[in-house]
Amino acid sequence: MIAFTLSIIPTAQARARHGVVKGRSMTFKSGAQRANEQTLDALLAPHAPASPLDGGVVLEFRAVFPPPKSASKKARAAMLRGIESHTKKPDLDNLTKQLKDAMTRLQFWHDDRQVVRLACEKRYGETGRWEVCIREMMEGETI
Repeated sequence: MIAFTLSIIPTAQARARHGVVKGRSMTFKSGAQRANEQTLDALLAPHAPASPLDGGVVLEFRAVFPPPKSASKKARAAMLRGIESHTKKPDLDNLTKQLKDAMTRLQFWHDDRQVVRLACEKRYGETGRWEVCIREMMEGETI
């Protein structure tokens, strides 16, 4: 099992951008997306296993966001106690994509199709962070 916390406000996978260069349609990542990926890769790298995990992988993570500065004291307290859910952007599926793509680039596993169980949530907390746990499926463990 590999478990760790990354002290950074989670970011979501951004949509690819499209444009025309010299009459040809091009698809590219925005500068902000590239910067987010580089930062996430740098924070994840020390936690990467010596060799990629084989077989089915269980990925669990929590994306924690600080309450907005505009929140009242009462609203902030409700957010931090978990009474008010994080229903704002980014979407949970885009957060998942960002984390899985980064972990694939860093060879946590051979391919993200190996992730056979996913448990994830987003919530509020004092500081922004990713809380991540990955493990290989145990022999005989059912999904």
